[in-house]
Amino acid sequence: MRWTRRRRDLKLTGVTFDCELMLNRPESSSSDALDIRRTIGAQLRESLQELPPTPFDWSTFDPTSALRSGGPVIGDASDLRLAALMKLLCTAPARAPELRALWNESVVTAEYSLRLAPMLNADPGTCATAALLHRLGDLLTLRVIGTLEHAMRVRLDAASRADLCAEHGGDLLDRAVRDWGVPPRAAATAAEWRRLREFPSAAAEATAVYLARLFAIERLSPQFCAPGMIEHACEEAGIGAAAVERLRDESAIAPAVV
Repeated sequence: MRWTRRRRDLKLTGVTFDCELMLNRPESSSSDALDIRRTIGAQLRESLQELPPTPFDWSTFDPTSALRSGGPVIGDASDLRLAALMKLLCTAPARAPELRALWNESVVTAEYSLRLAPMLNADPGTCATAALLHRLGDLLTLRVIGTLEHAMRVRLDAASRADLCAEHGGDLLDRAVRDWGVPPRAAATAAEWRRLREFPSAAAEATAVYLARLFAIERLSPQFCAPGMIEHACEEAGIGAAAVERLRDESAIAPAVV
């Protein structure tokens, strides 16, 4: 098998670098994958320093009315603010399917959090806003990864992509919600849900987001939801089996996620 190699100077975010491209090769070797990760990783940190501007004023955002309009879930412009947020987060020259999947998960998680909040004596607006943003760091990181991949004409393997999102996502989430002026309670909750296993007495809003994400995963990707996991988590939070089944039967949640 012949490999065609060529070198190309690329200029991205003010940084010039050499990238060796390998074409006409069906599968990268381990060393190639490591080289790609190093190249992407070297540029990623600098590229993530500049955050995109917020698409709307979060202090006046009502997630309840926005989500129940149904528009942002199926991608139309029924709610212009969520449509603008979706366009901002899901537009990249590469990785569009993964970005859209994360967006769909966030929207469905927000929908479930609205229904879980009253069961936990939590604030529905805080829960829904936090749930909508709970993968913001991953979305912003993956968006930049896709831009770098497109410019370099390379592609990270799945493990490297996940590692880079895990490495940068948390810090990026904290910076973005602060820079965008997200209300402090919702901003804190967007990050707290990840630490629920270590701190089971976390605020009710964080519990709602955590449980809502489990329901969203079961609905969107049931193969990744272990049997009995939702029932066990809800029981620990004081939510009974009947309420769990009502939530599962809620046909109004995300009727046409795309």
